[in-house]
Amino acid sequence: MTVLAWMDDWQMSARLAKLSTIYSYQLIFCENLKELSEPDAQNLMIIDLRNMQKEDLERIQHIGNDSSIFIIGYAQLINGKQMKYFKAYGCDMVLRRNKLLKNLESILKKINNAS
Repeated sequence: MTVLAWMDDWQMSARLAKLSTIYSYQLIFCENLKELSEPDAQNLMIIDLRNMQKEDLERIQHIGNDSSIFIIGYAQLINGKQMKYFKAYGCDMVLRRNKLLKNLESILKKINNAS
């Protein structure tokens, strides 16, 4: 499994790096969404939704529509209305940051086993 990460979050990045080493996931950090190549294998994308621009959301939607990539978005504080908004733009799962950080290992395992 390849995990694509677009975030400016050292704690989340460190946790992803540790888990990718333990479970042999390929981990790719991206500076921006334009760097992402079109996925050709089982992929998971994790995106920090803080400060998202309209063009970023449209790119997420395009990536989600054109591939089998599973997209997880997260933010520090997020309510139900915002979750629905980001899901409409292609996020398969939207979580609060602390919940994702706490459950990251089990989420990665479930997504990897679902393929």
